Amino acid sequence: MDGPRPPEVVRERVSRVAGDRLSCALIFEREFTPEEIARFRALPAQETPAPADFEIGGRVLRYECLEADEARWRLAAQIFLVKSFRAATPRLHTSSDVRRRMGLAPIPR
Repeated sequence: MDGPRPPEVVRERVSRVAGDRLSCALIFEREFTPEEIARFRALPAQETPAPADFEIGGRVLRYECLEADEARWRLAAQIFLVKSFRAATPRLHTSSDVRRRMGLAPIPR
């Protein structure tokens, strides 16, 4: 994949909070920019976990879940990160692409 890549996880912290619930934190090699966080939050999701279920700031992405669901939440976090960075590389449109989408004839050369 060309373009920006998500930062790499350098550390993980998992703590038991109550009963069978875990509090998890993924610590990354660098801080997320406000634009990266906004793209992460803007991703669509139909079920839990959704981007809004994660707390992201600085170098840390946090979430709380049932112990049995931790692997699913961790995978969802990774998928959302990859998708948010994939969305960061917009496709460049030529003037002929714009004209075609608007239903206009191409400009003669």
